[in-house]
Amino acid sequence: MSWWWTAVIICVAVLFAIFLVYIYRFEPFNFGLTDIRINIGTGQAKKKEEKLLTILHLSDFHLRKTYKGKRLFDFIQTLKSQKYDLVLITGDMVENISNTDYLIQMLSPLKARYGKFAVFGVHDHYNKAFYEFAKNMFKRKRSYDAINDTRELRRKLKTIGIDVLSNEGRILKMPVGDIGDIEIIGLDEPVVEKLDLDKAFSVIDPLKEGDIVDDSNYRDIGGELFDMDSACIHRLNNIGRLRLALLHTPDSHVLATLHKKDVDIVFSGHTHGGQVRLPLIGAIISGCRIKTRFASGLFYLQKMVLYISRGLGEGKYSQFRCYCPPEASIITIYRTD
Repeated sequence: MSWWWTAVIICVAVLFAIFLVYIYRFEPFNFGLTDIRINIGTGQAKKKEEKLLTILHLSDFHLRKTYKGKRLFDFIQTLKSQKYDLVLITGDMVENISNTDYLIQMLSPLKARYGKFAVFGVHDHYNKAFYEFAKNMFKRKRSYDAINDTRELRRKLKTIGIDVLSNEGRILKMPVGDIGDIEIIGLDEPVVEKLDLDKAFSVIDPLKEGDIVDDSNYRDIGGELFDMDSACIHRLNNIGRLRLALLHTPDSHVLATLHKKDVDIVFSGHTHGGQVRLPLIGAIISGCRIKTRFASGLFYLQKMVLYISRGLGEGKYSQFRCYCPPEASIITIYRTD
């Protein structure tokens, strides 16, 4: 072999080693705080815009007592000094239920004026084995062998003021006159068949015949739902009411139902932003039944705003990221009439 080919092989090997270090040892620890602005039209015209709500959105900790877990713990502590109106957590908080106390310790300093709310993801319900993870790469599984005690997880989160909404709704009577009441609907995980839309809307807005969109017919309104609104201003679906939904996995058929139920803003996670993104191309996969262009970010859709977080952690069998740093998000809602 000539010296030239030897040099090429060495250069390729060095570049590959640098790439591995980057995706395993740098990018997953490159925590960032993303500032997001959502413009709301309330139908009450005024002379200047007004800040209505500040929301801290967290998702996908996959919290473990590892070096990554300790770095994540420390990052969350940097958020405790800021003032929020709401803290919203969209699932996959832990994988092994034995890490619950560590989760409680991490989240306990966070404060919110009007409340802290969470929903469960797949990993909160189940602690996947490697063979189950491998099978799931080819066919979506509906359950796993190791079941987590979500009742205990929910109870402990309640002790630090976090209200886990398992297909439940809450109505917050707000002193902010421009948006009126805030309705929060928390949906349990659709991937493992924990979703119950009838129960979720039973208090706030009971479902009527034809409201639920399932796998067989969500494409019928998909074009309407995912048609982007270039104005980047969301007009409240009902004046005097802001309806929010928390959902871990943003499968399109669930989003279509939320669209029909006049939800104003959906907060979601699960995708990790695709976890691997390419410049100019974006996410390679979304990890759920939604197009890759919607794998992360803020989207003004028809009648609804969708925000999907890149999340803060990764699964224990896929602890890498590429061009897709982990994030917490501070979302500020402005009235822009």
